[in-house]
Amino acid sequence: MFLKGIFADKSAVFQLMILLLLVLFGSIFSSLLVVTPFYLFYGMQADLMQHPDLMRLIQLFSAIGTFLLPALVFAWTCSYHPKDFLSIGRFPNVHLLLLTLLSMVLLSPAINLIGLFNRQMDLPDCLAPLENWMLAQEEAAEQVTQLLLSGEGVITLCANLIVIALAAGVTEEFLFRGALQRVFEKWTPNHHLVIWITAILFSTFHLQFYGFIPRMLLGAYFGYLLYWSRNLWVPIFAHFTNNTIAVLSMSDESLKENEYITGEITAPHLFPYTVIAVILFILFLFCCQTIKRSALKTLSSSK
Repeated sequence: MFLKGIFADKSAVFQLMILLLLVLFGSIFSSLLVVTPFYLFYGMQADLMQHPDLMRLIQLFSAIGTFLLPALVFAWTCSYHPKDFLSIGRFPNVHLLLLTLLSMVLLSPAINLIGLFNRQMDLPDCLAPLENWMLAQEEAAEQVTQLLLSGEGVITLCANLIVIALAAGVTEEFLFRGALQRVFEKWTPNHHLVIWITAILFSTFHLQFYGFIPRMLLGAYFGYLLYWSRNLWVPIFAHFTNNTIAVLSMSDESLKENEYITGEITAPHLFPYTVIAVILFILFLFCCQTIKRSALKTLSSSK
């Protein structure tokens, strides 16, 4: 079929360049597809930040154009079996998904705690320009997040769950774990190195350096989920669960005030929260062992 597997025999470096070009083209095309009509209709002086519904639409198109479509085109051109290449040929069983859900709940306090310490990062004076740029990126991302979460009602909540939780979870995993991780697997057989390089790039891509470490750790866990299960839908579900927890906690006024849920822990509650996070993290490690056994059993039964 047309162009199927045309780059399958190329080197990892060549395939990586193809993937980067697809991401660049997809990002530009998806942005122009939505932003251009907006400015044509409202004028060049219009402010996108005044239109939260349009920003959600832009986020949706951007996720599809920047992450999903490049991953699909890449898999089509770099493999004779695109479904197997992306590990999307079958859906995981309910038991594995429930274990994944439990693991994300158990991991969440530890991730929040690490994020709390990451936000205390303070660079030396000689790196002040870099720190100012990082702070500007963080502030811009925070403004977009607050805009997307603005508004009340079930419709707004559902829209945010679709854009921030579902679309982001699916599209980002297709690109980073489905495509990029496979490129690095071709470069080196060391799966730990592959997973952590992909996780670092995953976190870097977001340009939110005061949340870099927790996002990198999440990316690594998603990578291990794919390695254990050989099924992309498992890390997709984990990513979706993580984002859903975040959306729900930031959308409900009562939850916003609960620092144990938001992770914005004050000094008096830091010690008990740390104890809870450590205990749940230990349970998370046991849960990971169960996930690996369940995934191995599933893989063995499917052969």
